[in-house]
Amino acid sequence: MNIIEVLKGFEKKMLSPVPKIVYSSLYKKVRNNFYFEFEDEREQFLFSPHYVPLRGRMGKQMKDFIESNEAILSEIKDFILNSLFVYSALIEENSYYLSNSQSIFIARLIHKRDLRFEVKFYTHYQDELESSYKDKIYIGRDFLNLYKFERKYLGLKKYYKSLEEQNEKIQERAKHKLRYYEDYKKNFMDEIDYLVKDVVNESMERLPFLQETKMIDIPKGNLSGVLDHILYLLNLMIEMRDFTEEFENKLRLREENDFVKYLTKFSKDLIDGIRYLRKLTFQLHLKISKYKI
Repeated sequence: MNIIEVLKGFEKKMLSPVPKIVYSSLYKKVRNNFYFEFEDEREQFLFSPHYVPLRGRMGKQMKDFIESNEAILSEIKDFILNSLFVYSALIEENSYYLSNSQSIFIARLIHKRDLRFEVKFYTHYQDELESSYKDKIYIGRDFLNLYKFERKYLGLKKYYKSLEEQNEKIQERAKHKLRYYEDYKKNFMDEIDYLVKDVVNESMERLPFLQETKMIDIPKGNLSGVLDHILYLLNLMIEMRDFTEEFENKLRLREENDFVKYLTKFSKDLIDGIRYLRKLTFQLHLKISKYKI
């Protein structure tokens, strides 16, 4: 089923309730410069914040849908942004790019099943959209269910599921893209595979202790225990990021350019998870300390 058919089926159904959030200047800027990209049958369609088509050979079906459903698309836009506010640190931690007056925010929706989507996020300069669209910068990803805003386990499960998927992809790509695959297999590719599996196994064991959907639901007596679990998972992620960055630097020195771009995206997903874990630790420290800010 293509993405327009999926979204058309959504027209008569209710979007999951989204919390009311007062946006900071950074979030307001991101919303005002939010570009949708739909991926359908290997073609990508890009729309401006006002839903003007910018890329892709748009047929009548898509044109009619966009023109008659701008309100629904705006609701989905707010769903995405508010999800990032609650269950991610992606926008805050990419403020270096996103606060630039020329920068735009691109959300590529990829349909998975039902009303579940993978959303890949990019940033680019507005005046370079036509001349060098392929040079946009990947800044992270999210996984959405438009029927369910709140996420169990403080939204952490998606990061570990994503790592599993990305590890499978880079292991396969390494076999075909690395010129000297055997030189890297034992000390790097196998080690990444081991670290990912270790992090995922540890996280799956600890997630049952983090079942709440938001911070306010955690009982006061459990705050310190939850913080300990999150700090442990954070340290595992940092260890994996440091190893991956070491490998990335080695590949760049040896000009393994066909593969290193995939490892860079994998590193950015790791960093995105680390940023969110840190965000949670700050919130937990403040709740435990009862310090009024």
